[in-house]
Amino acid sequence: MLKNWKDIGIALALAVLTWYLITGREKVETWVDMSVEMTNAPEGLIIRKGLISKIEVRVRGPKGLVRSLDRRKWTYSLDVSKLKVGENLVDIDRERIPLSMAYEVVEVKPSRLILSVDRLARKELPVVAEWRGTLPKDFRLLEIRAVPETVEVHGAERQMRQMTQVRVALATEFEDPPAAWSEDVPIKLAEGLEANPGQIKVSLRFGPEVKTAWVRVPVVLSTTLGVSAQAAAKHVRLQVEAPLPLLRLAEAGRDIPGLAALVAVPAGLKPGRHALPFAAQTPENVRVLGKQGETVVVIIRK
Repeated sequence: MLKNWKDIGIALALAVLTWYLITGREKVETWVDMSVEMTNAPEGLIIRKGLISKIEVRVRGPKGLVRSLDRRKWTYSLDVSKLKVGENLVDIDRERIPLSMAYEVVEVKPSRLILSVDRLARKELPVVAEWRGTLPKDFRLLEIRAVPETVEVHGAERQMRQMTQVRVALATEFEDPPAAWSEDVPIKLAEGLEANPGQIKVSLRFGPEVKTAWVRVPVVLSTTLGVSAQAAAKHVRLQVEAPLPLLRLAEAGRDIPGLAALVAVPAGLKPGRHALPFAAQTPENVRVLGKQGETVVVIIRK
């Protein structure tokens, strides 16, 4: 019985050895992906076009070894020390492919790169902010600001040569617009360009839509105790800049709330008619642009 076990063990060992020799000698091929990393990059230059993130290498080798290639991450070091401004033809050097002598490199895709190189430039540029959206009727955008007002852009000199500003856009819809709104907005530039800082704060200020018009304004007298006075005319006319809803009240023959012509009647005036100056009292968002006359006739009674 023991003798049979020895024979079985020897046979099994010979079978394993034979399998290893056969598979080890058998040549197979496979494609291996290798990420590309730059080495010895020249200072002050930037690659605009042509740089790729990986290459494909067709490899031939023993079957047992080739199977193990996929279990590792491979990196090809691309030497860019000799790059110059303009178009550069760079070959993928097979000698730099990090594989042992047990493997044969059959093919590389791509076998060469055409790199477009430019000088690295920096530029301080103003930021122009835009708002894209809709507002309810009778509202408008009063002010838009960008903070900071300038950013530093760096990238290829040729790309930056014609740049005079950086534009950012904020798109927000408002059903009930607030008086003020702010939001951080990322700066989006062409590929190869970067801004510092990479985002800015856009501040918006909203208000009612305004219009200029002549309106009728009530006269309000301010008198001292015991003085009986009356305005000869109950209204004066003022040119105002005011929100449209308020102007619609005036068009309908109604007074604008809070808008008045104030007349201070001094004590000691004799009975009769007196031309007294008036001052405009205005509510929020209303501005006086002009007057029809500077005085109001006030009648002092005995």
